[in-house]
Amino acid sequence: MIDYKKEINNSRVLVTGGAGFVGHNLVKELVKTYNCHVIVLDNCINSSADILNEVADKIDFKKISVLDYAQILPLLNKVDYVFHLACIQIAASSSDPVNDLRVNAESTLQMLEYIKLKRLTNIKRFIYTSSCSIYGSATNNFPAAEIGAIAPLSHYASTKLLGENYTMVYGKNYQIPVSCVRYSNVYGYGQSPKNPYCGVLGKFVHESLHNKPCMIIGDGEQTRDYTFISDAIDATILAATHPQASCEMFNVGTGVETSVNKLFEIIKEVIPQAEAESIPERDIDNIRRRVTNIEKIHQKLGWTPQVTIKKGIAETIKWYRTMV
Repeated sequence: MIDYKKEINNSRVLVTGGAGFVGHNLVKELVKTYNCHVIVLDNCINSSADILNEVADKIDFKKISVLDYAQILPLLNKVDYVFHLACIQIAASSSDPVNDLRVNAESTLQMLEYIKLKRLTNIKRFIYTSSCSIYGSATNNFPAAEIGAIAPLSHYASTKLLGENYTMVYGKNYQIPVSCVRYSNVYGYGQSPKNPYCGVLGKFVHESLHNKPCMIIGDGEQTRDYTFISDAIDATILAATHPQASCEMFNVGTGVETSVNKLFEIIKEVIPQAEAESIPERDIDNIRRRVTNIEKIHQKLGWTPQVTIKKGIAETIKWYRTMV
């Protein structure tokens, strides 16, 4: 089998949101495994450039907003691949909807329009990272498939979907090499508990290690499809390099449905002192069940997740213990 990911070896890469949870793990993988020269963009509002200290001498870090087009757009002339991860997180998106729109969608449009107008043939792939939250309350699409119904329930999901649409339009209408990935509840090492938008799994592990109760929303039987960080990174690089990924959209998940109660149960097996408390349901992305259909990425790209939920939680706990 051809290892298409090797195509990115020694490439020039731009990563927006590169100090975030998924972003900094992607940057490290690109540098360490593929010897890429990476330009990293992040405004560091909810992150820090320090997270990339171990590869600091091999990257060009720019502490700027993804909306600073005067500085960002010319960088597109200098790279082979663009990974566009910068976004406003779901829990913050409704507090400033206009900024949410600008960061999640307008920035995407601006970069794609620049690539089109400048006819940048150096761009081998523009990768837009989206979210399975766009499926929202589409109960007739279960497990959620890329060609199935969507019903966004948040500003975040709405603007992520718009960013996807812009990406696919520019791919199909202007022959810009693009691909999109829809992440499903990514978790794992490197997710700072200090970040107010840290995911539920990271919060549970952190709270358990600090003898604080895990706050379970509602009855805890709501389900999601939790994807380990190394699997998400692997799928993202494959979507950037595989010829069958051009102008395509892919779910990145496991196809396994796991309840919040089950997450806590697995954590408690490793951290016996873990305790839980119930709190009222939230009004953000409040759906009962979600799991992704990953048949498309498996059939077209040959990708399969490697990390089970139990193994992933064990690895996450191992990392968080180094942070205690």
